[in-house]
Amino acid sequence: MTSWKGSEFLSATTEQAAGSSGRKHRYQELAEDLRQGILRGDFPDPAQFPTESVLCARYGVSRFTVREALRALQNEGLIQRRRGSGTVIQPASARGGALHQPLSNVGEILQYARDTEFHFTPKGMVPLPRKLAAHAGMAPGGRWYHFRGLRTSRGLKEPIALTDAYISQDLEAAAREILPNEAIFRQLEQLSGVRIARVTQDIQAVPASGPVAAELGIPRRSACLRILRCYLDANGRVLELSLSHHPGNRFAYSMHIDVDK
Repeated sequence: MTSWKGSEFLSATTEQAAGSSGRKHRYQELAEDLRQGILRGDFPDPAQFPTESVLCARYGVSRFTVREALRALQNEGLIQRRRGSGTVIQPASARGGALHQPLSNVGEILQYARDTEFHFTPKGMVPLPRKLAAHAGMAPGGRWYHFRGLRTSRGLKEPIALTDAYISQDLEAAAREILPNEAIFRQLEQLSGVRIARVTQDIQAVPASGPVAAELGIPRRSACLRILRCYLDANGRVLELSLSHHPGNRFAYSMHIDVDK
């Protein structure tokens, strides 16, 4: 569902099933391996990216798998594919120097948590902020266990996000055992036995507030991508909310959409 709020901000909401084990398809695994190689600089000559045939032989996969992986990387802006010219790695300048992160399904959210580092500080039990409650369509009040911190990515000096995470008071005991660098919702499942059945996310372009700008080291009112995620159980009860502000020049949200034929 996509809706406009005023003339400046685009809000996009997606619902994602989280009932699976989070296991990725083979093309996603291949795309992740190639993505890491590109970002590490394993291909110094952008024009010498391996051909489809080479990738098939190297990874022992079908041409279909290779093409799906390359399509995902092209959608992220990491490569460019031209008929008759092969695959070329896009220069960093063409990517805006930002982290291009696919977050289209639960498996990719888990991979994002593994590939980045979340340096958070537990804030204890707090009321859910009124503005956040309104944005999430929830009643204000209640008590939530609050984490706040910066997320960083290898290869980038500046933080890619300021994140506030809130855990339902019913899961306070589990929340106090949460560790960095693993998806919080997956830890909640493991620590408390709850099951996340659905994830919603709302994406909106916003100007950085003073406190957000100060923590991210960016000018006040500069462009940010705000992502609000709600993690719900099968009964629709919100177990976790996370609100992340990504500087516009450091993070790009990417996704692929399969066309039914």
